[in-house]
Amino acid sequence: MLDSPQGPDLAYSASLVLRIGGAVFVACPDERLQAVYYRVDAGVRAVWRHLRGSGIDPGLVRAAEEANHKLGEHASALTVPVEFVTGFRDLAAAALGQLARLEAVFRQELSTRAVETVGFLEHGLESAMGAVEFERSCQAATESLLDGWADDPVSTMRRVRRETDVWSLAYQRYVRPELGQYHG
Repeated sequence: MLDSPQGPDLAYSASLVLRIGGAVFVACPDERLQAVYYRVDAGVRAVWRHLRGSGIDPGLVRAAEEANHKLGEHASALTVPVEFVTGFRDLAAAALGQLARLEAVFRQELSTRAVETVGFLEHGLESAMGAVEFERSCQAATESLLDGWADDPVSTMRRVRRETDVWSLAYQRYVRPELGQYHG
């Protein structure tokens, strides 16, 4: 799959959903909703395995899609604006559809929707000031990293995955700023 023309688009979608998902995860008020989020996360993270050549587990993706729907139904229980959660739900649904059914997803559409979604976070939480600009910088960095795909898709995918994890932590701190403080 790494040599497929869809590889960079799958990596881009996964990166976008997983980094913004960091904020959704820490906004879950209890372990029950965190477990629902984890099912969405597992489905999207399947992209990385798929890009390395593993098959797509339809049951995993179906469970992720169901969990994504359930997370959207419980949006008002999370400690972030409902519009942010529903925007995340739509982004995750697009990424999961792209993975499961090879549905075409255009980066520009995802990018625009992600900035709009993060705007709801920024406007709804004082601690999230600067999140929109951060999302734009993540998108630009992801695009830049993906420029190396044709030369070395494995290393490029690993770099995108590694950066995505770092960006996800930054999104967590937008919702819970105390996560970025030293507790030593």
